[in-house]
Amino acid sequence: MNTYRFAAAVLTALLACGTGPQVYAEGLAQQFNSLFGPRGIILETNAFHLAHFTSDSLSTLGLLVQQLAPGAADFPAVSTVPGFTFRYNTELQAFERSSGSLGPVYVERPQTVGRGKLDIGFSYLFQDFDELDGASLDGLSFRLDHADCCDPIGDPGDPLFETDTADLIFDQFDLESHVLSLYATYGITDRWDVNVLVPIMFTSLDVNARAVLNNRTLNDFTPDPDDRVHEFPGGRRVRTSTVDDDATGVGDLLLRTKYHFLSTNGFNLAGGLSLRLPTGDEDDFQGLDDVVLTPYLALSQEWGRFDFHFQGGFDVNADDTERSRARYGIGVTTQLVERVAFLIDIIGSSSLAEQDLSVTVPVIRGQDEVGSETITQGLRTDIVDLSIGFKAALAQSVVGFAAVFIPLNDDGLRSDAVPTAGLEVSF
Repeated sequence: MNTYRFAAAVLTALLACGTGPQVYAEGLAQQFNSLFGPRGIILETNAFHLAHFTSDSLSTLGLLVQQLAPGAADFPAVSTVPGFTFRYNTELQAFERSSGSLGPVYVERPQTVGRGKLDIGFSYLFQDFDELDGASLDGLSFRLDHADCCDPIGDPGDPLFETDTADLIFDQFDLESHVLSLYATYGITDRWDVNVLVPIMFTSLDVNARAVLNNRTLNDFTPDPDDRVHEFPGGRRVRTSTVDDDATGVGDLLLRTKYHFLSTNGFNLAGGLSLRLPTGDEDDFQGLDDVVLTPYLALSQEWGRFDFHFQGGFDVNADDTERSRARYGIGVTTQLVERVAFLIDIIGSSSLAEQDLSVTVPVIRGQDEVGSETITQGLRTDIVDLSIGFKAALAQSVVGFAAVFIPLNDDGLRSDAVPTAGLEVSF
């Protein structure tokens, strides 16, 4: 995607924030879910036989969407204080730096911006999702089994079509997300900060898929090997379908607060609370559609040029407790020179319980839809990333940073690398 297209998408999202109700087209997830139509992979009807791959295809796509949606919307968020930290010196009646370290970017630091101080900034990150649970999305395939039905007369219990299958193959699967985060932190006191972060997201989905029939059962009415029972309309054995669309919108809003409890001999301790509000559209892979409350602790220890830091907390999902997660980050900042720091962190999250993904699909018997069934699949993920980057004091009150996230395991929806950069100004 070129720079002009992304800039236009961001401008559209900003303008949309200040307008009235909008009318939107079908979301990306819904388009993918109905890749082969709203009733799945439909076959040509003959004298006594209808589609027996419908339920399988609908459940496969529906469950896949439920795995993709939260992974695509859960991007790394910049800490509340990624730049300078201050405290007010009453004797000098002036602000002074409260830490010699520039500190981490994506792991929360205990220090605060300082009473009456305002930090505003932005960050940008790009996610090109390549794998799901270690398997490449390009070339991802699923085997769809034939329903047990249609016993031959005089031979019950031996389904006539049990050896017939279909393969669902994704020849191309591109899911990309550009995230521009705008944030501001204000110091209520020297120890208490409040923060707001608004993400603007551009998400694109480009999928080319094939459904291939593997017929092994001959039509009872003819011994011709080329005359198979299952076929797509028009007598085809292969059907293709595509989705190529994008969406721009505001992601989930983050409201955060932090209190700096302790500072002694280079050791600092703080507690914080983050509230994630479902302002993003889950159907466009831009939101969780849940209210999430995250209490956390942050601590650090400075030794010379090194700042060791740790953050740990829990996502408490108010709408679906199965989606609650533990979150953590640990790492070190090395002050290479006075104005430049090198950052290395391990950042992760883990499911607290197995989540049940479920989708309800129709049940076909013969030529009739006789009801519905719910297909359920368990999901539990541990997401662990390595973040490497640097931070630089570009001016007296301006800090810039750049980093890259590299996955350390295969769970969930992942990118080979996630580049990110940002800028912050203190007032």
